[in-house]
Amino acid sequence: MLRRPKPTDSEADLLREQELFLNSGASSKVNVVRRPDKRRGEAFSILSRRVLFAADLPDQLPTLTPAPPKKSRFKANSVRFEEEDPEERLDRQDTHISAVLSRIIVSVCGKLNINSAVPFFHQVPLPAGKRSIFARQIAAQRLKEGKTLLHCAPKAETKGQSLPAETTSGPWLVSGQGLGGPDSPAETMRIHRENEAKLQAMSESEIREEQKKLLSQLDPRLVEFVRSRKAQSVPPSTTPSKYPEDKRDQEECLPKNVDNESDSSSAAGLHQKPLEKELPVKPQKEWVHMDKLEPEKLEWTRDLPAPRRKGTKKAMQARFDFAGTLIPPTEDLPTHLGLHHHGEEPELAGYSLQELFLLSRSQVIQQRSLALSTIASVLAKARAGEYTSVLRGNMTSTLLDAGLLFLLRFALDDSVEGVMSAAVHALRALLVSPEDEECMDSTFSWFRGLASFPLLPSSQEEEDEDNEGLEENMKETVKEKEERKTDYDVARLDVVKGLLKMKLLPRLRYILEVVRPAPRVVQDILEVLTRIARHSSSSATQVLDCPRLMETVMSEFLPTSWTMQSLPLPQSVYGLPLASAMKLLRVIATSGRHACARLLNSLGARERLSRLLSVEPSELLLEPAEALRITTEAYRLWAVAAGYGQYSPSCSEQTNRMEIYWHLVVEGKPPVSQFSPFLCVILQFSGLLLSEPVTGYLRSCSQAVPTLSHTSAWLLRHEHHLLFLLLRLAHRLVVAKHTSLYHQVALVLLPWLLPSSEYLAHELLSTIVFSKEFISEGHSGGPEAIELSELKLYEDTHHHTAPSFQTVGALLREACVQLPSIRGCFLTHLAHLEASVLVSRDAYLGRNPWINSQLLPELTGPTLPSDWPFLPLVSLYERMGVSNGGGLQVEELPQGALQAVTHCLQWLLLLEVWREDALKVVLPVAKLARLSCVFLCSSDLFLERPVQKLSWGLLRLLTRPSRLDSLDLDVPPPGLASFQDLYSALLAQYEAVSFGDRLFGCWVLLPLQRRYSSTLRLAVFGEHVGMLRSLGVTLEQLPVPLERFTSPPEDSLPLLRLYFRSLVTGTLKRCWCPVLYVVALSHLNTFIFSQDAAAQVMQPVHYR
Repeated sequence: MLRRPKPTDSEADLLREQELFLNSGASSKVNVVRRPDKRRGEAFSILSRRVLFAADLPDQLPTLTPAPPKKSRFKANSVRFEEEDPEERLDRQDTHISAVLSRIIVSVCGKLNINSAVPFFHQVPLPAGKRSIFARQIAAQRLKEGKTLLHCAPKAETKGQSLPAETTSGPWLVSGQGLGGPDSPAETMRIHRENEAKLQAMSESEIREEQKKLLSQLDPRLVEFVRSRKAQSVPPSTTPSKYPEDKRDQEECLPKNVDNESDSSSAAGLHQKPLEKELPVKPQKEWVHMDKLEPEKLEWTRDLPAPRRKGTKKAMQARFDFAGTLIPPTEDLPTHLGLHHHGEEPELAGYSLQELFLLSRSQVIQQRSLALSTIASVLAKARAGEYTSVLRGNMTSTLLDAGLLFLLRFALDDSVEGVMSAAVHALRALLVSPEDEECMDSTFSWFRGLASFPLLPSSQEEEDEDNEGLEENMKETVKEKEERKTDYDVARLDVVKGLLKMKLLPRLRYILEVVRPAPRVVQDILEVLTRIARHSSSSATQVLDCPRLMETVMSEFLPTSWTMQSLPLPQSVYGLPLASAMKLLRVIATSGRHACARLLNSLGARERLSRLLSVEPSELLLEPAEALRITTEAYRLWAVAAGYGQYSPSCSEQTNRMEIYWHLVVEGKPPVSQFSPFLCVILQFSGLLLSEPVTGYLRSCSQAVPTLSHTSAWLLRHEHHLLFLLLRLAHRLVVAKHTSLYHQVALVLLPWLLPSSEYLAHELLSTIVFSKEFISEGHSGGPEAIELSELKLYEDTHHHTAPSFQTVGALLREACVQLPSIRGCFLTHLAHLEASVLVSRDAYLGRNPWINSQLLPELTGPTLPSDWPFLPLVSLYERMGVSNGGGLQVEELPQGALQAVTHCLQWLLLLEVWREDALKVVLPVAKLARLSCVFLCSSDLFLERPVQKLSWGLLRLLTRPSRLDSLDLDVPPPGLASFQDLYSALLAQYEAVSFGDRLFGCWVLLPLQRRYSSTLRLAVFGEHVGMLRSLGVTLEQLPVPLERFTSPPEDSLPLLRLYFRSLVTGTLKRCWCPVLYVVALSHLNTFIFSQDAAAQVMQPVHYR
């Protein structure tokens, strides 16, 4: 007998069974047939066509075991149930906007914070569950036909009383859903009758006892839910009963599938009459479609309860009116304002951000337009800072995270002009800052006021994982990376770049050229284009290259001829010159010389300038205010073009300049540079530099620490130039008084200077910073005073100090002599800024043919770092110390390295003694880390005599009591992950090349003070315990009081064990390491003798 194949059969087994089947001659159970062609009249015939049928199959298919389903990584995230509401599932899955926008919550609401995620509970009963009208009608029809089971148990009747007729028709709690089969209704009724019989046989006390058992076993929240369903569904019954009230609350409820809208007569008679009494509106017979009531919809016609505070400490979601004003949660506003709606909190007026986002995608045009206009108002008020004190989180950032940019871009593509206009207004509120534009326009007439920084976002470093391990020629370029990014990735980092990638410019061109919107929309679009042009030179070029965009602006809003309007506010601005259009041209021209030439020569800006500047503003046939604005913008564009040398002034302007120049020549003061006219005037008022207002202003500047940002950079640039002019005047006049003050201001100003001010930094370094005339202490007894103070300190302390401490005065005297060499050293190390210095010099001196752009470099930070005095030392460490591990000798270092380090240490010593405030921006831990490069650059650089003396002097200055208190080693030094990494390198270097040097020893002992982390001490006694044999710094040579190492007592048990082990094993001896020997002994004694008497059973330990 043939057998069926098994899963374990091999290929040979299958072939053998096939051969047996063929040899047996048995007929196949499956025939191969071909369907007949009905068009040809063919009969059914068996052919080789693969149409299969099986013979003698049963009428009903047997139950088959399904194959294991295919696994999908997406299906697990989209599991749903048959009875689940699709609307609820869609809301649950689309949580991005709601999750993000719910962050904007009211933080100040009296003394109460209410969470926006918790719905308000009020007196309006809401329907439980969401069912369509069609489903409700079907349920009512089934109820009428007797096909629907009731899901709630009826009331148990007392002895001698019968249940009402309507409650004995079926069970209320037993549904019978799990029984299955055709007899499930009968089985359900049988169970229901048994329950009734048990209830009737029970007394009232027994019912109460069972009630207590049930309540103790059930979840309280489930009981509350059942009671609330009963309270919402069933009106109070007047039928007397012996059951307690809470028992009736659990057992009484309406049939689950019965709807109040049922068209059956029984449902209407049972439910419609009681509800009609409670409805806020009494239905009339003559009303159309009111024969079928929808109570859950009529509930919205009730009067809203008054807003009230909720008993929760969580915050409440922010709500706004149509003007963007934040509405307090407790404010009761009238409903005629249109701020109440059928949302989650109908009693609260206003719209949340989530609701505004939903309305902006509505199918109703008015709702979309109103939502976008409200969002625009919210953005404008958020930019003005009106929500700072009352809202948590950043409003603009939250909206951008929720997808505002894409929402506005989609709305711009709307076919309705009203929605499109609202989207443009919202985009303008997002991008444009009117206050910043007004400030930049006001400072345009200042020196170099036409130049501005690009409005780029703060640079964010991105992880370049794709290019890791690739060669340079295989790595992606910046352009390729930008093209590969999605719109979301670009917009997340840069809003303007994201809009440009989403093809914003062609859409704006279409709106201007084809839609021809209202004047306000035109103004908004021109302001948006101006903001995009301010972003960067690349963005300005894209505005200029957009097809037909600038041609439309020039022809429609900067015509060469126009007619005077009869109305002060015309209905259309097409065909009239606009100041905002001229400003757009000016900003584009600022981005570069080439862009300005294209505007003047290719797009007709030259003719527009001639047309507008040839007559007075009153003769332009425009409204007076607009005529003055467009004339001002025309002059500004002329100034930008003249700044490139591309637009020569008129004859009258040339005559005015010649008159000014000839007047100066007659006075005997011909201008030799751009600053000379100002200097000549100031020379007549030499007392200005010594006046109290000027010196008071300089003192306040020397103590200030400004913060750098885009909002402050445009004004700081002008203030820096003012300070530079005052310093240059002081240098020209050689003011003998207040020289130290002016030198202090120069030192403070140097690390403040922003990009494009490299020329000013070079001038300060070349003239004032290293000038002997401005360091008056160097030639007025300053070094001698330092020596006297050292002598007095020596007499007071009566102990031997470091060998170089008494020579600080001599070191200062030598540093003053070497100031020219020190200046040359620093200028050499700043040679990499030469190209920037030349560009900045051309701009400041007005060398127009060499100016390529009036757009300043990107604002990434100051020109020089705040720790620039350490530059030669840090530069040598980065070049030689890191790559060679600090193993090179002085002879192997680059030529002049020793001299550069010496000059750097001399300058640092001079600043620490006489200009201490100039280095206050550098943290003490950063100073210690920078000076540690002396030991890490080379194996013997710190052993050179000049380096040794200067390092001893700096160490003494850094270990003064006031400096020690401010030295915090827990703060990571700038450029390092932690100080511990640097200290580990110092310990390894000490073990390798120190040869017991006392200076190096004091340097590694300094971080071992008790107030610092025990990790540093564990590194010495654990990983680098061998250095204890050569750390021979004596107590007299230690620049730090010993109490800072021994107090308070050590509480680290691992460290105490290491102390004990090093003393017992003889690794730590007094003759080898006196300081740490005393420290370890002190901490161990304190620890041992501070224990309980019972814990002191120890053998005496003899230390070597």
